[in-house]
Amino acid sequence: MPLSDSSLVAMPIIIGAGPAGMRIARQLARYGNVLVLDGDTESPWATEARPQLLTQFQNARAQAGVHASLAVPLAPRIRLLSGRKVVHVDRRRCRVLDDSGQVHKYSQLFMAPGALPIRPELPGSWLGGVQTLYTRRQLDNLLNSLVPNTELLIVGGGLIAVELATLMAKRAVVTLIVRSRLLRRYVDPKLGKRVAGRLEKLGIRILEEAIPKRLLGRHDVTGAELADGRQLAAGRVVLACGSLPDTALARDAGLRVDQGVLVDARMRSLSDARVFAVGDCAQPPWPVMRGNIAQVLHMADLAVAAIRNEPLPSPPEGQYRECRLDDGFRLVVAASHQSIESGALHSHHYRYAGRVVSVTRQHRSIVAFQALLPYVQARRLTELWQGRLELSRWEWGSLQRFVWLPPRRQPDPLVCHCASVRLSAIHAAIAEYGSNPAMVCQATRAGYYCGSCLDDITTLCGNSSWWNRAARWSTVAVILLVVALLGLLPAWSVPDSVLATDFTAYRLMTDSSTREISGYLLTVVVLMTLAIRGDRRRYWWHVCLGSTALLLLPLHSLGGLASGSGFSAGLIGLMLLAALSGALLIVRRRLMWLRSGHLAVTLVLLTATLMHVVFIYQY
Repeated sequence: MPLSDSSLVAMPIIIGAGPAGMRIARQLARYGNVLVLDGDTESPWATEARPQLLTQFQNARAQAGVHASLAVPLAPRIRLLSGRKVVHVDRRRCRVLDDSGQVHKYSQLFMAPGALPIRPELPGSWLGGVQTLYTRRQLDNLLNSLVPNTELLIVGGGLIAVELATLMAKRAVVTLIVRSRLLRRYVDPKLGKRVAGRLEKLGIRILEEAIPKRLLGRHDVTGAELADGRQLAAGRVVLACGSLPDTALARDAGLRVDQGVLVDARMRSLSDARVFAVGDCAQPPWPVMRGNIAQVLHMADLAVAAIRNEPLPSPPEGQYRECRLDDGFRLVVAASHQSIESGALHSHHYRYAGRVVSVTRQHRSIVAFQALLPYVQARRLTELWQGRLELSRWEWGSLQRFVWLPPRRQPDPLVCHCASVRLSAIHAAIAEYGSNPAMVCQATRAGYYCGSCLDDITTLCGNSSWWNRAARWSTVAVILLVVALLGLLPAWSVPDSVLATDFTAYRLMTDSSTREISGYLLTVVVLMTLAIRGDRRRYWWHVCLGSTALLLLPLHSLGGLASGSGFSAGLIGLMLLAALSGALLIVRRRLMWLRSGHLAVTLVLLTATLMHVVFIYQY
């Protein structure tokens, strides 16, 4: 095939359109043209089915308004050739050959093909219905092919297998086949048993120390036979046995390869100064945790800094992996920091109410941990570990007794840890593009890697479903209508001789304008509770309006021990309780029991307020 003019112009060429490759492409596009070659027709982002994405793909991205394909507009200087697989690299002539026969000349070559799923040599693995799981297309095909009550066998016991089993528990009858122990490479046996218990509650069958012998079937898979002779029925089989670096092209090019492409501290190949290797295919001179997005993006930044002669960026604080489980729980495994000060290390294991944490600490700082926690608690623990922050006595006591961490206010916390996007950047994008999560994600590049921050971005944008907003404002409108109707009703003229003595005293108290004002104040407190969103503004209003009960307290005490006075005193008590709980929620906004108590007080106050207004206008 004749060479085109563009193919003979030397430019940076990137092999692979995954997270690392596209990170390099966007940064180099600021200075010139960049060519990206990828063998997948759905690139970029086609090879991003990492553990955190398995559940985010179907729910969180759709809720946030982000397309599952993540079709991000490319910079004008980026030329992406999807479906062009590089088959040969000629390092002597600085050229690469793709499978269409076209030759491209490079000035620098960045190899980022990622990794390949491990497909064990299992008889019957060629049958229909048997697949690996690495790309998003494979995940999409699996989700679309499942019918209810399909027997799904997952071979593997790692993070991908666990999260896939959790995702499929409501769609199919899932069985996990683990050769040794569940999550043996990541967590200790105690925590592994806890995770297995949560999976079994979802109806997932776990077979540990089970070695598959062969898959059964003629054309399509119908089952599997284990080494001990047991046979299992199966309509679909997923081989989630991990992945290995894709080094075939590097070996063919004559580069030095061990477990990955050998590179120096700037991600430059040890065999050729014009060739770089980044992402899962690279083997840097420091230990890496495969599948860690932050580490992959850091490698890309190192390579760009190397060719631009810029200072090397600081490495991410530690490496960790995260796995989404049921009911909002997360399994987080954080390795030790690369640089640890000399000193004694202490290990602790805490568990309470289904929450489990195994931490290694030095002094009052967390060095490494394994945790099974709700999402908010897992995020707090990860932030403390990443920042190497010292825990206070209150925090250590809460962690030891209740496996719970109180919130710690940070001036500008990280929202997206993968892309290093902070809260101030999210607010700036909201101010510029509006409260559309898709536009905010596109402007800040948050949520395009692991997807675990999409829930936070949606909350920051203030998007809630239309029926929730309609229900809230409809309730406010109904209450206003009821108060207006009561105000239009004429006061009943009842002789004093008909009423009892104590009720007469109550009428004398409630006939004053102060009583009417107090009733309206109570109504306003309830309206502010229903109309204003659950943030600090709402609780400041509660403190201000609820504190007006202190002004009404002397007037209500004039009624003595009459029943009407007791009723009014109860209203004042509810107002003060709403003000007190609102003040506490300003400081401890995320305490669920305090928020529940405040909501209960508000509902009781709503009922008492309506009764109070009825008594005012009826008598």
